[in-house]
Amino acid sequence: MHTLLLLALAWSPVHEMDPAGVDAYIQELQRKHATFEQRLTAVANDSLGTPYADGSLGEGPDGEYDTDPLIDLSRADCVTFMEQSIAIAAGVDYDSAFDLLQQIRYADGVIDFEHRNHFFITDWIGNNSFCVEVTGDLDVPTKTIKRTISRKDFFERVDAPGLGIDTPNRTEELVIVPPQHVQAAEDTLPSPSVVVFVGKVEWLFALHTGLFIRDDEGNGRLYHASSKAGEVVAVDLSDYVAEQGGRYIGIAVYRVTMPALD
Repeated sequence: MHTLLLLALAWSPVHEMDPAGVDAYIQELQRKHATFEQRLTAVANDSLGTPYADGSLGEGPDGEYDTDPLIDLSRADCVTFMEQSIAIAAGVDYDSAFDLLQQIRYADGVIDFEHRNHFFITDWIGNNSFCVEVTGDLDVPTKTIKRTISRKDFFERVDAPGLGIDTPNRTEELVIVPPQHVQAAEDTLPSPSVVVFVGKVEWLFALHTGLFIRDDEGNGRLYHASSKAGEVVAVDLSDYVAEQGGRYIGIAVYRVTMPALD
C-alpha cells in the first residue's frame, strides 16, 4: 500500500487534531519521512477536507484589529492552509511548528497587525526566503507586469487607518506565466512549490494561492483551500485555471525549501 495512504489511515485528519495530537503527528512525520518535501506532501494529503474559512488567523484574543487565533488547524483559507502546512512539515513538535508559523506570517516574527505579511508577493514571499522564484525557469513564454503596492491604502481599506503611514509605496515587477501556457509549465513545475494566481486588480498581485505537489509517480496536483468547494481540495492545476473564465492573468511559481527553525 502507498506510504502516504498508510500514514493517512493511521491518523485523524489534521483539522480534527488537538495540540497533543498534532505534537504526536509531527513526531511521527519526522520518524517516517526523512525529507521536508516528503513531510509537506503527507501534511497536504492529511489536510484534505479542512473546512474553508476566510481570514481564519489573527493576532489572538489580545489583538487590536484581528482577534482570531494565532493558530487554528480546524479551518483555513488559501494562505493559512499553506502557512500551517509548511510549519507542521518543518517543525519537530507542536511548539516549534507554532513558533515557525509566526515567523512565516509576520515580518521579523513581530506579532501585530501592521507587521503581518498582508501582501502575498511583496510581503509574504519577500520576507520568506525559503520560497525561491522559478517562474522564469519553466521553459514556457512569460510576461512581466508591474503594480504599485500601498500598505497605507490597504490599512485604510481594512479599517485600520494610521497604520503603514510611514511605509512608502512600492512599485514592483512580477514575471508570470499566462493562462494559455500553464498546462505546458506543469511539466517542469518543482514539487513542492507555491503557485500564486495573479488577477486584474491594480493595487495587488495575488488573488489566490496553493501548493503544487507531485505524487510518487510524478503526477502533480494543486492543493488549495477552495471557497467554492468549502474545504481544502486537490485538483488538476491547468483544469483549475481554465475553469476560472479569465479571472487570472497568469501564475507565479516559487519552489518551497525547508524553512529554518530559530
